[in-house]
Amino acid sequence: MINKHYMLFFVTAVVFLLSACASSEDSVSKAMLKYPATDKVEPIFQISQAPASCRVFSHLFATMPARMTTSDFAARIVEEAKSNGADMMLVGQSRQCTTESSLTYDYYGPDREYGVREWPGWSFGFAEWGEQGNWANIGQDEWKKSDVLYDYPIVIQVVFLRCQQ
Repeated sequence: MINKHYMLFFVTAVVFLLSACASSEDSVSKAMLKYPATDKVEPIFQISQAPASCRVFSHLFATMPARMTTSDFAARIVEEAKSNGADMMLVGQSRQCTTESSLTYDYYGPDREYGVREWPGWSFGFAEWGEQGNWANIGQDEWKKSDVLYDYPIVIQVVFLRCQQ
């Protein structure tokens, strides 16, 4: 009888400890920072293009559905950035998306804004990023072309910046 109680206690403790370990810094955060909407967002493709005065306030993955042109996708991301108060956005790498098939924005924080020179790189959402497919090439040359589209969904890394004083 005592062994059953110890076993129940042990199993309960293990389950509790494992559930505590399951939470991750990479979990999707819908509670992102927002600012008053802006009229214009400038896309950049290298962090060095951002003025030192810029503040990072959102990390996200944007998913483009299959057969959407890159120009339509770029316009949608710009609208999302403007509605959240960004005036600049850093566009990162892109991959074939294995987890989504519609237009989505998955936010990964941060909890508070920080200076662009403190940016730690593309470290947010690392577990989810690793689950994606082959690399897809949506760079500065493809960004606003109306004749570039893919037969599969694409996920792209994006960081929203606020640079105005």
